Amino acid sequence: MKIWKIIGIFLLLIGLAIGILFFAGNNRGLTAFHNPLDGERSQSLKYIEQNTINFLEDIRFKDFDKAASYHTQADQEKVDIPYLIERLFEIKPEMLDIMRYEITSVELDRSGLRGRVKTHTVAKCLNTDEIKNVDIIYYWMKDPQEGWCMKLESSLHAPSSSK
Repeated sequence: MKIWKIIGIFLLLIGLAIGILFFAGNNRGLTAFHNPLDGERSQSLKYIEQNTINFLEDIRFKDFDKAASYHTQADQEKVDIPYLIERLFEIKPEMLDIMRYEITSVELDRSGLRGRVKTHTVAKCLNTDEIKNVDIIYYWMKDPQEGWCMKLESSLHAPSSSK
């Protein structure tokens, strides 16, 4: 009788562990139990996360032409990334040193066609040595012809309380 109690507890613990893994956030649970369409969803999440990191790196190294390439063809020609950075950080881009950034969350809407990536960026103003902590949400849309594209005009806005 004692062995059955041990086996029962063991099975209960295994079931609990599987449940925790399955319900872990950000679509990172056991993929074997997910809908097959979640593979595409997972790829989309990884894509917009990685390209947000690439975008931030381009901004950090002042490669504004490369940073514009994450947008639709139409937006690439009219987007003024230095102006948007200046508006967000309240400093000229050449005086801004992005020290570090991190992705705090990545999500897609139910359709899988819109995404957003929340980030936390720490930057130094070179002329004043002031450190700014800015939380930014980057918005992405899946264009039928061009694939995933950033919507920078709506992305580089931060609440005034985040400075």
